[in-house]
Amino acid sequence: MKKDPSALPRAVGRPSKFTPQLADYICEEIMSGRDLTEICANDDGMPSRATVYRWTVERPEFATQCARAREACADLELHKMKQLAESCTEENVNSTRVKLNHMQWRVMKIAPRLYGDRTTTQITGDGGGPVVINTTIDVRQLDSDSRDAFKQALLSAGKIIEHDPDEGED
Repeated sequence: MKKDPSALPRAVGRPSKFTPQLADYICEEIMSGRDLTEICANDDGMPSRATVYRWTVERPEFATQCARAREACADLELHKMKQLAESCTEENVNSTRVKLNHMQWRVMKIAPRLYGDRTTTQITGDGGGPVVINTTIDVRQLDSDSRDAFKQALLSAGKIIEHDPDEGED
């Protein structure tokens, strides 16, 4: 018995425009220095920026491709910065400085892994020493299974010595 094709479930929404060729085009344009807003707004047949961002979420390989394209764009920007700095004169030094500052900021933002500021975080305790964590556990509040598990964990860590509470203290 054949199924009626109209009875089959249909995909919801408009079909995606995504193709590997469109992804390559977008990434090539990013590598050439254009930003995504410009590409999507000015080129015929381009999806919206929101659609491209959604594609990066839905397709990790496309997200990686876009990230590599931004890194290539950052390299191009560095080349442009070098040329701009070399063409600087006393007459255009202020405008050149503004342009270079903007380009430097852009490079740091589009490829932070390569050209961003390196930051590290170090957590220290009082006086720059190690962090000390003081935690008190009231084992009387634990059920017997939890108490046994806690005891075994401490024994295996070598933190307690076996003591029989029934023995009298001297």
